[in-house]
This record gives sequence, C-alpha cells and structure tokens, in this order.
Amino acid sequence: MEKRQGRSVTDLTRGVIWKQILVFALPFLLSNLLQQFYSTADAAIVGQDVGAGALAAIGSCDKLTYLLINLFVGISTGSSVAVSQAFGRKDESSLSRTVHSSIALGFLSGAILMVLGIFIAPSLLVLMDTPPDVLPMASAYIRIYFMGMIPTMVYNMGSGILRAMGNSKSALFYLAAAGVINVGLDMLFVWGFHWGVEGAAAATAISQVLPAVLVFWKLTKLDPAYRLTVRGIRLYGQETSYIVRIGVPAGLRMVLVSLSNVVVQARINAFGVDAMAGCTLFFKLEGYLYAMISALSLALTSFAGQNIGAGNYVRVRQGKRVCMSMAIGVTVVICLALCIWPEPACRIFTADEGSIAYGALQLRYQLPLYIIFTWTEIVNGVVLSSGHTIIPMVVSLLGMCAARVGFIFVVSEFFYNIRVIYLAFPFSWIVTMIGIAVYYHRGRWLQDMRFSEAVRKQQEA
Repeated sequence: MEKRQGRSVTDLTRGVIWKQILVFALPFLLSNLLQQFYSTADAAIVGQDVGAGALAAIGSCDKLTYLLINLFVGISTGSSVAVSQAFGRKDESSLSRTVHSSIALGFLSGAILMVLGIFIAPSLLVLMDTPPDVLPMASAYIRIYFMGMIPTMVYNMGSGILRAMGNSKSALFYLAAAGVINVGLDMLFVWGFHWGVEGAAAATAISQVLPAVLVFWKLTKLDPAYRLTVRGIRLYGQETSYIVRIGVPAGLRMVLVSLSNVVVQARINAFGVDAMAGCTLFFKLEGYLYAMISALSLALTSFAGQNIGAGNYVRVRQGKRVCMSMAIGVTVVICLALCIWPEPACRIFTADEGSIAYGALQLRYQLPLYIIFTWTEIVNGVVLSSGHTIIPMVVSLLGMCAARVGFIFVVSEFFYNIRVIYLAFPFSWIVTMIGIAVYYHRGRWLQDMRFSEAVRKQQEA
C-alpha cells in the first residue's frame, strides 16, 4: 500500500487486494465492534440495574433514533464516496473542496438532528404506541441522547473522509477513547448516581465530544493541498451537490429500512414489555454481526471508490469477491453460534426470563437466512462506490420497507402471532436480494456503462 506524504492516507489502487482490504477493514471492524460493545454495555448496565422496563425504553428509542439520523448518515456516505473518487483521480483541488464541504454538512446536519430529537422525537414515540409505563423513560432518554448530535455528525463526516483516503485506524483509536469514557460515565451516572436511562443517555451524548475533536484535529494534519482549515469550511456548490446527490438516496435507503423497523417495533410493542425487551436483546446481539458486515461493505466502498476514480475496474470486481468471501464466512459462524446458544447470549443483558424467551425466539427465527442480507450489503457497497444510489434506494423501498410492512399487515390478518413479525425480516431480505441482483448484473450503474463491459474492455486492453 502506498502511503502519501507520511500523512496516514493510503492508495488502494495498487497492491495485493486481499491484504489491502483486510488491513483496511480490520480497524474499521474493530471500531464497529467497539461501538456495538459500548452500546451493549449501555443496555446491560441499565437492564441489570433498572430492569426490563428501562431496557424496553432504550429499545423503543433505538428504532426511532436510527430513523431520524440515517438520512444524514447517508450524507456522510456520499461524502466518503466523493472523497475516495477524488483521491483516486489525484484531484487535490476537488478533494480539498469536498473535505471542507463535508465538515460543513456535518455541523449543519448535527444541528438539525438536535432540534428534531429534542422537540419532535418524544411525540413520535407516542405514535409508535410506546406503552404508558415505558413512555416517560423513553422520552427522557431520547431528548438527552440527541443533545450530542453535532459532535456525532462531525465525527461521522470526519471518519468517513479518513476512511475514503485509506485511513481506517484513526477512527478506531478515537472511538476506543470515547467508548472508555462512555462506559465509565454509564457506571458513574447509572450505578453511582442512580440516574437510570437519563444517565445512560447523558453518558452517550458527552462521550461523542472527544472523537469529534480528535477527528477534526486529524483532518487539519493532512497534506497541505487538501488539509482542513477553519476558514475553508463552507458549502462549495459543485462538491456539495455531488455529495448530496449520492448521499440523499443512500440516506433515504437507510431511512426506509428504519421506517419499516419503526412499524415493526410498533407491532412488537403490542405484545408487551417482555416482547419489547426481547427485541432489544435481539438487535444488541445482531448488532455485532451487522458491525462486521458493515465494516466490510464500507471498506469495499472506499476501495472500489478509489479504483473507480483511477479507472481500475478489474480491481473493483476482484475486491467485491474478496469482501463477499470474508462476509459470508463471518455470517455463517456467528449465526450458527447464536442459533445454538441464544439463551446464554441473552442473559448477558438481563435475568428476566420473559425477555430472554422472546429474544431467543427472534434469534432462531431471523438468523438462519441472514446470509441473504449479508450478500445484499456487500453488493450494495460496490454499487454505492460508483455514485449510483437511486435504484438501490428504490429497491430498498420495495424490499426492506414495502415487502416487510406488507408481509406483517397481510399475514397477521390470518395469524396474529409475534413469529409473523419475526419472519417479515427474512422475507424482505429475499425480495431485496432479488432486486439488487438484477440491478447489479443488468443495470447500467458504473459510469453509465455496464460493469461487465467495463471489465471486459479493460481485460482486452
């Protein structure tokens, strides 16, 4: 891997592909796992100290939180794609404008999210049929949590920029430091001060400041041609337009998935606190697997983005195969473990047998077909790297949202059972996989040229 200017950025357009992807993905994988671990610790501390009701409150907030922030997380994905392509083209002027526009978007999106979370999110919890005994805790949690949105979004933008330049280590170090603070404050606020869910939310919000400051500082130490300067932070028209054009559909894709999960959560809420807590257990455990798949998908997005910028289309396809093999191997191992030992895994969070029963049931119903979701995420990562995000958004609308929600409403008319809700996820994965597969193999998604044709022409050259 080629290092530029000793500034901790990496050229991914040359070298041994599997080594590059593995070395690049591992720090980001560890970052995701650390983030999931801290989220797990958050839930475990609250669940063990306060009880199943507090765990249910956090779980109901999770779905709504993802719904609100995912559009803006999509903007950070658009920023990462734009940066990786400019970096691959060696276009330092465009790269500089993209870096500064991205950070400006981070501050702006964080401010918008903070307002939405504080003033609107509690009313949305009511619309989700959150039980009255859980609602006060959930409302308090989400208001405090969203006070940390500005540093959260600045960190997301900054870490995405560094990843796109081949630096996935710095974000790991910054997140590790923030995680230690988060867990420490969790124990202080929840166990020491007995602040309950409010203490957990405050710990998370406060801990986001450090990684935002560190990633901002790191960007000011890049190569002088494109390093971040405070005076340069503004929305540059052409670069901002490209980031938004890529990021909004990518964000809407995640919003649609989150919206369907909010509908699912509302249905699960009707089965009571134990079912809500069990769903929280499932997503905390599934989050570890998703963290790994997401790390590989985002690593592939940065890898493919640089190589598309450089015109190395054969390496794009080879990189996709490497990532797919890694992701499927991880999925098989973890899904088998969680399906065989679901109850012990759920007991990490709570001793409540009702919650454990629901969590174990959801694990057994959803994880056997998780490999389909894994395949879709990896393929979507390589398509996203080209900047084509409209069709994947439409596919997700039909698969992850319409098919999932439609399945629940139609089938539950005949079988009113929580198992129907669990099965809606695998059904939606199958529908989405079919749509993405058709678009990947037949759609004109790579610079208005069929991917197979681009590879064939390069191989013939």
